Amino acid sequence: MSNNQLANIKQKKLAKERTAFNNSRSDMSDVSFDIGKSSYTAKVFGIIVLYAVFFGGRILLRQFVGNPDKTFSIGDIIFWCCIGIMAILVIVAFIREKSKPTISVSGKTVFYNGNCWTSDEISYVRCTKWFERVEVYSNGKKVLTFPWELENSELFIAWVNKCGIAFEDYRMKAFQ
Repeated sequence: MSNNQLANIKQKKLAKERTAFNNSRSDMSDVSFDIGKSSYTAKVFGIIVLYAVFFGGRILLRQFVGNPDKTFSIGDIIFWCCIGIMAILVIVAFIREKSKPTISVSGKTVFYNGNCWTSDEISYVRCTKWFERVEVYSNGKKVLTFPWELENSELFIAWVNKCGIAFEDYRMKAFQ
Protein backbone atom coordinates (compact mmCIF):
# COMPACT_ATOMS: atom_id res chain seq x y z
CA MET A 1 0.00 0.00 0.00
CA SER A 2 1.50 3.33 -1.02
CA ASN A 3 1.52 6.49 1.08
CA ASN A 4 -1.07 7.97 -1.28
CA GLN A 5 -3.45 5.05 -0.68
CA LEU A 6 -2.96 5.36 3.10
CA ALA A 7 -3.67 9.09 2.88
CA ASN A 8 -6.86 8.37 0.92
CA ILE A 9 -8.00 5.84 3.54
CA LYS A 10 -7.38 8.39 6.30
CA GLN A 11 -9.23 11.11 4.42
CA LYS A 12 -12.23 8.81 3.86
CA LYS A 13 -12.27 7.85 7.55
CA LEU A 14 -12.10 11.51 8.60
CA ALA A 15 -14.92 12.46 6.21
CA LYS A 16 -17.06 9.62 7.54
CA GLU A 17 -16.23 10.70 11.11
CA ARG A 18 -17.52 14.22 10.42
CA THR A 19 -20.80 13.14 8.83
CA ALA A 20 -21.75 9.96 10.71
CA PHE A 21 -24.84 10.14 12.93
CA ASN A 22 -25.89 13.59 11.71
CA ASN A 23 -29.40 12.23 11.19
CA SER A 24 -29.57 9.83 14.13
CA ARG A 25 -32.03 10.13 17.00
CA SER A 26 -31.05 12.18 20.05
CA ASP A 27 -31.28 9.12 22.31
CA MET A 28 -28.99 7.21 19.86
CA SER A 29 -31.35 4.20 19.90
CA ASP A 30 -30.86 3.76 16.15
CA VAL A 31 -27.05 3.49 16.45
CA SER A 32 -25.35 0.10 16.55
CA PHE A 33 -21.94 -0.91 15.21
CA ASP A 34 -18.87 -3.03 15.96
CA ILE A 35 -15.33 -1.78 15.80
CA GLY A 36 -13.64 -4.27 13.50
CA LYS A 37 -10.65 -6.45 13.98
CA SER A 38 -9.17 -5.57 10.62
CA SER A 39 -6.32 -3.09 10.59
CA TYR A 40 -3.91 -2.28 7.81
CA THR A 41 -0.66 -2.32 9.84
CA ALA A 42 -0.31 -6.12 9.84
CA LYS A 43 -1.32 -6.19 6.17
CA VAL A 44 1.33 -3.64 5.21
CA PHE A 45 4.05 -5.56 7.06
CA GLY A 46 2.79 -8.79 5.44
CA ILE A 47 3.13 -7.24 2.00
CA ILE A 48 6.67 -6.06 2.84
CA VAL A 49 7.62 -9.59 3.93
CA LEU A 50 6.15 -11.12 0.75
CA TYR A 51 7.98 -8.56 -1.37
CA ALA A 52 11.28 -9.25 0.42
CA VAL A 53 10.83 -13.03 0.17
CA PHE A 54 10.06 -12.84 -3.54
CA PHE A 55 12.97 -10.62 -4.52
CA GLY A 56 15.29 -12.08 -1.89
CA GLY A 57 14.48 -15.54 -3.25
CA ARG A 58 15.34 -14.45 -6.76
CA ILE A 59 18.67 -13.03 -5.58
CA LEU A 60 19.35 -16.17 -3.57
CA LEU A 61 18.64 -18.42 -6.56
CA ARG A 62 20.92 -16.37 -8.81
CA GLN A 63 23.67 -16.51 -6.21
CA PHE A 64 23.14 -20.21 -5.53
CA VAL A 65 23.43 -21.12 -9.22
CA GLY A 66 26.76 -19.30 -9.58
CA ASN A 67 28.13 -20.54 -6.24
CA PRO A 68 29.80 -23.97 -6.55
CA ASP A 69 30.46 -24.19 -2.77
CA LYS A 70 26.76 -23.67 -1.98
CA THR A 71 27.69 -21.39 0.95
CA PHE A 72 25.95 -18.29 2.21
CA SER A 73 27.61 -14.98 3.01
CA ILE A 74 27.08 -13.32 6.39
CA GLY A 75 24.99 -10.67 4.61
CA ASP A 76 22.65 -13.37 3.23
CA ILE A 77 22.27 -14.94 6.66
CA ILE A 78 21.47 -11.58 8.30
CA PHE A 79 19.00 -10.70 5.53
CA TRP A 80 17.08 -13.98 5.84
CA CYS A 81 17.10 -13.78 9.66
CA CYS A 82 15.53 -10.31 9.46
CA ILE A 83 12.92 -11.54 6.97
CA GLY A 84 12.17 -14.52 9.24
CA ILE A 85 11.75 -12.28 12.28
CA MET A 86 9.44 -9.96 10.32
CA ALA A 87 7.37 -12.93 9.14
CA ILE A 88 7.01 -14.18 12.72
CA LEU A 89 5.97 -10.70 13.88
CA VAL A 90 3.35 -10.48 11.12
CA ILE A 91 1.92 -13.86 12.12
CA VAL A 92 1.84 -12.83 15.80
CA ALA A 93 0.14 -9.52 14.88
CA PHE A 94 -2.55 -11.34 12.87
CA ILE A 95 -3.18 -13.85 15.67
CA ARG A 96 -3.36 -11.08 18.31
CA GLU A 97 -5.69 -9.06 16.12
CA LYS A 98 -8.09 -11.96 15.54
CA SER A 99 -8.14 -13.14 19.17
CA LYS A 100 -9.10 -9.79 20.70
CA PRO A 101 -12.71 -9.36 21.82
CA THR A 102 -14.90 -7.15 19.66
CA ILE A 103 -15.82 -3.63 20.76
CA SER A 104 -19.54 -3.00 20.23
CA VAL A 105 -21.59 0.17 20.50
CA SER A 106 -25.36 0.04 20.87
CA GLY A 107 -27.31 3.19 21.59
CA LYS A 108 -25.36 5.09 24.26
CA THR A 109 -23.50 2.01 25.59
CA VAL A 110 -20.07 0.57 24.76
CA PHE A 111 -19.47 -3.17 25.27
CA TYR A 112 -16.05 -4.79 25.48
CA ASN A 113 -14.89 -8.08 26.98
CA GLY A 114 -17.90 -8.49 29.25
CA ASN A 115 -17.79 -4.89 30.48
CA CYS A 116 -20.09 -2.06 29.47
CA TRP A 117 -19.99 1.70 29.89
CA THR A 118 -22.73 4.19 29.12
CA SER A 119 -21.87 7.53 27.59
CA ASP A 120 -22.51 9.12 31.01
CA GLU A 121 -19.85 6.90 32.61
CA ILE A 122 -17.16 7.84 30.08
CA SER A 123 -15.17 10.84 31.33
CA TYR A 124 -13.34 11.60 28.10
CA VAL A 125 -11.80 10.03 25.00
CA ARG A 126 -8.35 10.83 23.68
CA CYS A 127 -6.76 10.07 20.32
CA THR A 128 -2.96 9.98 20.65
CA LYS A 129 -0.61 11.65 18.21
CA TRP A 130 1.95 9.17 16.90
CA PHE A 131 0.24 5.80 16.74
CA GLU A 132 -3.25 7.32 16.65
CA ARG A 133 -4.69 5.13 19.37
CA VAL A 134 -8.13 5.85 20.78
CA GLU A 135 -8.12 5.79 24.58
CA VAL A 136 -11.38 5.71 26.56
CA TYR A 137 -11.38 6.94 30.18
CA SER A 138 -14.00 6.40 32.86
CA ASN A 139 -13.57 8.15 36.23
CA GLY A 140 -10.02 9.13 35.27
CA LYS A 141 -8.99 5.52 34.59
CA LYS A 142 -8.20 4.19 31.11
CA VAL A 143 -10.73 1.41 30.45
CA LEU A 144 -10.29 0.77 26.74
CA THR A 145 -7.74 1.46 24.04
CA PHE A 146 -7.65 0.54 20.35
CA PRO A 147 -5.98 1.81 17.16
CA TRP A 148 -7.81 4.42 15.10
CA GLU A 149 -7.01 2.41 11.97
CA LEU A 150 -9.50 -0.32 12.93
CA GLU A 151 -12.62 -0.62 10.85
CA ASN A 152 -15.42 1.66 12.18
CA SER A 153 -13.20 3.43 14.72
CA GLU A 154 -14.17 6.69 13.02
CA LEU A 155 -17.79 5.86 13.89
CA PHE A 156 -16.76 5.58 17.53
CA ILE A 157 -15.31 9.10 17.48
CA ALA A 158 -18.47 10.39 15.75
CA TRP A 159 -20.49 8.60 18.49
CA VAL A 160 -18.34 10.27 21.18
CA ASN A 161 -18.97 13.69 19.66
CA LYS A 162 -22.71 13.03 19.23
CA CYS A 163 -23.01 11.90 22.88
CA GLY A 164 -21.24 15.06 24.08
CA ILE A 165 -18.29 13.21 25.61
CA ALA A 166 -15.11 15.29 25.94
CA PHE A 167 -12.74 14.41 23.08
CA GLU A 168 -9.03 15.27 23.02
CA ASP A 169 -7.76 14.99 19.46
CA TYR A 170 -3.97 14.80 19.19
CA ARG A 171 -3.87 13.03 15.83
CA MET A 172 -1.37 14.20 13.28
CA LYS A 173 -3.07 16.76 11.07
CA ALA A 174 -1.10 15.96 7.90
CA PHE A 175 -3.98 14.11 6.24
CA GLN A 176 -6.85 16.29 7.43
